[in-house]
Amino acid sequence: MNKKIRKILTSVFLLSMVGCNIDVPDRTLSTQISETIEESKANGVFLAEYRPNRKIIKKAWVEIPWVYDTLGNIKKQGGNELYIEAIDSIGLSRTWERCMNGDTSNGNMGVKGKYLIFTLTEEELSKDTLIYYIYGGKKRKCMGELQLIKKK
Repeated sequence: MNKKIRKILTSVFLLSMVGCNIDVPDRTLSTQISETIEESKANGVFLAEYRPNRKIIKKAWVEIPWVYDTLGNIKKQGGNELYIEAIDSIGLSRTWERCMNGDTSNGNMGVKGKYLIFTLTEEELSKDTLIYYIYGGKKRKCMGELQLIKKK
């Protein structure tokens, strides 16, 4: 009986050390977000950083969407995604009218809902100043214009 218990405990111990990857999500299937601008640069996916005119925005940058391949390397997917870290949950509209109607392209999502993700066209990415309209905040209304000025 003692040997059986020892074998079972040894087996459980070995399985816990080796693991079964049951609790590890497959990061090859979902688009990743760099947590910081420095990480975005280190990953080779950084395109631009912006200075906002509103204090509700902590930071804003554009990077190429990416995933991990099966070996854990970064694989670029193409496109231009604007990532905005805001103090409050917000959405963006390209026009004042849409903002006033509460019609925003998207809301905070990504790593624990930390970032607002907004797809930029090549034309928008080439501009030094981007103008959008913020919807949300505590009052859930159009909060006005957001200017993002590209840092040189």
